[in-house]
Amino acid sequence: MITKQTIRQFYEEFFNQRNLSVADDLIAEDYCQHNPGVEQGRVGLIKAFKTKFDSDEYFYLEVDRIVLDEEYAAVFLRSVNEQKETKAHVVDLYRISDNQFVEHWDYFDRMSV
Repeated sequence: MITKQTIRQFYEEFFNQRNLSVADDLIAEDYCQHNPGVEQGRVGLIKAFKTKFDSDEYFYLEVDRIVLDEEYAAVFLRSVNEQKETKAHVVDLYRISDNQFVEHWDYFDRMSV
């Protein structure tokens, strides 16, 4: 069962510790991505963030709130810079099936810092 703690741990390990292999458990192989900048499937997600992590840009996400029911999870977070100043507010929305994220939408509100 996906819990708020499962999601929080995924964000910490995948995005902040850059451990891309944790996607194998939570992200469905045929993951449907609605962000046009990221390819479809688990492989597309991993590829997009490997490229991002290989860049020189600092990348860190602070999870502010998780809203979860049986079919959907909404993750409210902030992308922060090295001084922990907010660069962008982000909302990730996932559809859940068989204890995996199977579909994803996102919203970005970039800040001036």
